[in-house]
Amino acid sequence: MVEIYTFVSLFFTVLANWEIINNEISLIQEKIQEEKIIHIETPENVKSLYFTSTAIKNKGKKENLIKLAKNTEINSVTIDIKTVSWYINFDMPESNFWDIKPVSNGSIQDPKKLLNQLHEEDIYIIGRVVVFKDKLLAERRNDLAIKTWNKISVWSDYNWKKYVDPGSQEVWDYNVNIAKTAFEMWFDEINFDYVRFPTDGRVHDTYYPFSDKIRSENPKWWNIIVIDKFSNHITSKLNHEVPELKLSADIFWLVTNSDLFQIWQNLESFLLYFDYVWPMIYPSHYGAGFLWYKQPDNNPYEIFTYSLESASKKIEQLNIEINSAKIENRKINIKWKINAAKDINNIEIISKNKIRPWIQGFWCSRCKWATSYTRNKFRKQIKAIEDTWFNWWWVWSSGSNYYPEWYD
Repeated sequence: MVEIYTFVSLFFTVLANWEIINNEISLIQEKIQEEKIIHIETPENVKSLYFTSTAIKNKGKKENLIKLAKNTEINSVTIDIKTVSWYINFDMPESNFWDIKPVSNGSIQDPKKLLNQLHEEDIYIIGRVVVFKDKLLAERRNDLAIKTWNKISVWSDYNWKKYVDPGSQEVWDYNVNIAKTAFEMWFDEINFDYVRFPTDGRVHDTYYPFSDKIRSENPKWWNIIVIDKFSNHITSKLNHEVPELKLSADIFWLVTNSDLFQIWQNLESFLLYFDYVWPMIYPSHYGAGFLWYKQPDNNPYEIFTYSLESASKKIEQLNIEINSAKIENRKINIKWKINAAKDINNIEIISKNKIRPWIQGFWCSRCKWATSYTRNKFRKQIKAIEDTWFNWWWVWSSGSNYYPEWYD
C-alpha cells in the first residue's frame, strides 16, 4: 500500500513539474516571438490606403481595410507614426534616443499587436513620419527651430505652425532613430513627409540657425543643397544600420514637371537617395487653368498622364547625367552646377519604378466647378497610371474613408 502511495505521489510530483516546465517553455517561446522582428516583403505592385492613428483603431474601419486586402487589389496600409500634430502616436523606448526624446500621445496603445494582426493578413505596412513641420520640437528645443530675423523669436506660419531648421543634423538623427525604432516595432517601410521648407507665412522673415551657413556660401541655391544633404545623411545611415528597411519620401505634385522653388523640392534630389518617391498628384490641388482645364479636378486622367510622363522624362535626363558622371568620375550635377552629396560609386541607374504616386480618394468640396468623386472618376487616375507603365499607387483620404466598390 505504501509503495502504491509513493508511486502516485511521485507521479503527481513529476506531472506538476512537467506543467511548470511546459509553462516556462511557453513563456520563453512567447518572449522570443515578442522580440523577433516580423516583416513581410515589399509587394511587387504596392497599392496602399492611408490610415490615421484614430482610423486604424476604429474597429469598423480596420475590418474594412482587412476585407479590402482580402478581396481586392489593396495589399498595403500607410499609418501615421509622427504627424503634423507633432506627437508620436505610440510609446517608443527612450533608450533608443539621445538628446531629443520622443513624446507619445498614446493614440495607439499596443502597436505590435496591431501590426502583427495586419501582417497575419499579409498587409504590407508603411509608417508615415512628418519631418520638419514639428511644432512640439520647435517649442521644446527652440535652438533647433526656424527663427524670425531677430534670431530670437520662433517663426510660425499663418496657422501658427512651427518648423525646425532643415539643416540641423540633430533633427536628422532624431528622425533616423524614429525610423529605426519603428522598424523594430514591425513597420516594413518608412515614408518621410514634409521634407521641405515652409510655404505659408512670412517666409522671407526667417533665420535658420543651421542652414544659414550654407545660405552664406551659396545664397541662390542653398535650400536645394540643404535638402540634398539631409536626404544623403538619413538614407546613408539607415541603409547602413537597417539595410532591410525601405525608405520613401513625399513630394509636391508639381515637382514631377518643374522645380518647386517655393519649398525647394526638385525630383532629382529625391530619386538619388530614396527607394521610392511619392508625388502627391491630387487633381484637386492643381490650380484652375493648369493644362488649360477650367477645373483640373474634373480631368484626373489627363493630369496624371501629364505628370507621370513628365516624371519619366526627368528620370531619363537624370540617368544621362549619372552615366556622364560615372565616365568622367565626378559628382552628379543635380541642378545649376549644384552637385549631389551622394558618392557616384553608390549610385545605380534610376528605375521609373521608384515613382509611386499618391492618388485622390476624396471629393474636393472647396473646388469650384468640381464634380463629386465616383468609382469612374477615381479609376481614371489608375487608368492613367497603368497607361504610362506604372502599376503602384497610394490613396489619400484624410478621414480614411474608403469604398469597396472603387477597387477591383
